[in-house]
Amino acid sequence: MRTTVVDRIGLLVTNDPTLGEGPLGIVRDAAVVMAGDKVVEVGPAGLTADERIDADGRCVLPGFVDSHTHLVFAGDRTDEFSARMAGRPYQAGGIKVTVDATREATETVLASLAARRREEARRAGITTLEIKSGYGLDVEHEQRLLKVGRRFTQETTFLGAHLVPPEYEGRADDYIALVCGEMRAAAAPHARWIDAFCEVGAFDADQSRAVLAAGRDAGLGLRVHANQLGHGPGVRLAVE
Repeated sequence: MRTTVVDRIGLLVTNDPTLGEGPLGIVRDAAVVMAGDKVVEVGPAGLTADERIDADGRCVLPGFVDSHTHLVFAGDRTDEFSARMAGRPYQAGGIKVTVDATREATETVLASLAARRREEARRAGITTLEIKSGYGLDVEHEQRLLKVGRRFTQETTFLGAHLVPPEYEGRADDYIALVCGEMRAAAAPHARWIDAFCEVGAFDADQSRAVLAAGRDAGLGLRVHANQLGHGPGVRLAVE
């Protein structure tokens, strides 16, 4: 396997205190050797490999991880953002604006928008990110968002329990039954995680618990949106 060295690193952040100074494991005047996608050696500048990249004294650090994105969506919520900047409180119902636009967008459009956002994240140093669904809120569109998301990351999260869609207004328990049943079955092959928005204006603890239990039964890892808008049972549910 061919190896690559990043040489003449001015300051290397390893996140391993056994390799360098302090809790960040800082190594100065360093080099890093990689074989494929694995780091195989960290040492002083001048290490050799098949290919050499000259860092020219720059800082090298691990890529950032963004653990919460909804990268696959259409539309925007600029009016809501302006309202929040003017001091009005955030309301979970603003999600509906994005749901309408996302449902209307083609898969090609959604993939193009997501690709643009993924490249923007990469330029900002984000090398790993999670992509949640949650802007489809029906079986077909939730599955579609996860399929598109899988083109950009393996860290996809099924968030059918993001908000009650308009067609289920006043019937939140019926919607949760759909999320736990047919929607979960369609989404699970394309997701690694399941999430629930346990919050005022979204879902209560019992509804969120049902979603998480259904996801666990399908082999999905568990995540919880919680306590964004105020005090509530979400963190307690997450610990449980």
